[in-house]
Amino acid sequence: MRFTRHAKNKARWLRMSLADVEGVIAHPAHMGRDEDGKPQYVGEVRGVSVRVVLALDEPDLIVTIHRRRH
Repeated sequence: MRFTRHAKNKARWLRMSLADVEGVIAHPAHMGRDEDGKPQYVGEVRGVSVRVVLALDEPDLIVTIHRRRH
């Protein structure tokens, strides 16, 4: 997997390793698409629920990571 600079910064801000992010994609609790059709994966890392969004035209490129609110 490749990460945009933005995604790397978001992972660092959320105190997640790049392997943690890849783990969410490999074993998601939920998969779907955002309003633009980009694939998104939802999972939990050390008790924090996160959403990982991939590029629409490059499925191996992680564009952003968001902390989810319940």
